[in-house]
Amino acid sequence: MTTILDRRTPAQPDAPRPLTLDSTGVWQGRYRTDVAARDFAFTVAEPEGLGGDDAGPNPLEYVLGGFQGCVAVVVETVAKERGITIDDLRLGVSGTIDLRGFLGVPGVSPSFESIDGWVRLRADIDAEQFEGLIAETERRCPLYNLFRDAGVTPEIRWSLNV
Repeated sequence: MTTILDRRTPAQPDAPRPLTLDSTGVWQGRYRTDVAARDFAFTVAEPEGLGGDDAGPNPLEYVLGGFQGCVAVVVETVAKERGITIDDLRLGVSGTIDLRGFLGVPGVSPSFESIDGWVRLRADIDAEQFEGLIAETERRCPLYNLFRDAGVTPEIRWSLNV
């Protein structure tokens, strides 16, 4: 069961406000798992070239897509808090891994070695407001910080009104 975040100001602003997210998965064979989260279902699969049935994005592609969605949610949240109207927001992300880690080669990490991306924002704001929005987004984005805490700080190229 998923707990939905209560956005009302808590009586004690410094008190913890835990949010628990749940999902379930059923392995289907051929490197495929069907997943359910809340009222949504999706398939995680490997491409045919890696032995899968190519029925959906692979796990790392979902992580990168989730990262883009996370950045967008935080940009929108911070913009609303600051009275900024977003006219357009576009994102792209790529991650690099060394497949030797996944294949079991000792001493080679199976996780991302690097994450690079871009964010293009259209909004009627000045450079100082834009810099503040970037800093606050990177400070508050759960997945940005998850990557950073794992030693892989995402390199994001931010552009305004381009």
